[in-house]
Amino acid sequence: MKRLIDLPPHPNGWFRVCESDELTVGQVEPKHYMGHDLVLFRTESGKVRVLDAFCPHLGAHLGHGGKVEGEDIRCPFHAWKFDSETGELNEVPYAKKMPPKKACINTWPVCEVNGIVFVWYDSEGRPPSWDIPEVPEINSGEYTDPIKKTFVIKAHPQEMAENLVDPAHFKYIHGNDTVPPAEAEADGHILKGKIDLTYTTPRGDVEGYVDVSAYGFGFGRTLFTGVVDTIVVITGTVVEDFKQEVVIRFYVKKMGDEGAEQAVAQAFTDEVSKQFLEDQPIWENKTYWHKPQLCDGDGSIAVFRRWSKQFYPEGSLQ
Repeated sequence: MKRLIDLPPHPNGWFRVCESDELTVGQVEPKHYMGHDLVLFRTESGKVRVLDAFCPHLGAHLGHGGKVEGEDIRCPFHAWKFDSETGELNEVPYAKKMPPKKACINTWPVCEVNGIVFVWYDSEGRPPSWDIPEVPEINSGEYTDPIKKTFVIKAHPQEMAENLVDPAHFKYIHGNDTVPPAEAEADGHILKGKIDLTYTTPRGDVEGYVDVSAYGFGFGRTLFTGVVDTIVVITGTVVEDFKQEVVIRFYVKKMGDEGAEQAVAQAFTDEVSKQFLEDQPIWENKTYWHKPQLCDGDGSIAVFRRWSKQFYPEGSLQ
């Protein structure tokens, strides 16, 4: 029987489309996110632009052979040239009369921060209403270069993000000895949470905590303390309905010993990746209840559900 996920498939917000270092000046890349074919490129001034992929002339994909010229992009099929900021048609080199102005390409709002390129998606076409913040630690020189892990999960982003406020699953999925104390609160588009954890090490148990800030469903920053401070920057982007690409970046606070830093970073990466994959079969096979039966040990799931509603068209979640 097909499982029913009665949620709008694409929540609103900022979503990653590439890493900054994956796109050099003049480089053009095809991408597919939020159910849309896109073209990404970096102009000669260094700005990243994202447009719908298909030329309004005869439908060529600008991501396959399109060329950056200054701040514009030229179609590979008939050399029509478009303004990268507005999407307006600038030139048809063989035409005596320009087509009507409706011959333009839709552009996407873009921001580039923390070494990541994001686009703004809104199901009703509204402009961005908040920004992705800088994570100061990762540019402070006090943390290692990131280790990056990418996962493709067949699940809805809300179902995955709900784990942030579900302390009980740490015991029954990930093997914690107890259900850790946890709390969460909503602050506009930001969800803040804290979970107390005990780490088992060769030198005994170490007390620590996990401090989480989620900015919509597309960007999150997590601080792990205890063994060694570690910053985790996580992004999730819907590719198609109920298929999400997740990139996790691990930054470990430097200890003055490069070998030890690398070992700790790799061990931490391996452990978090293991836990992520332990959650995968739950995410990929569960259904969604709008009104779940909750108990007093279920943390802040109700807080999370109320916070989530703002990222969908009004009335789409009952």
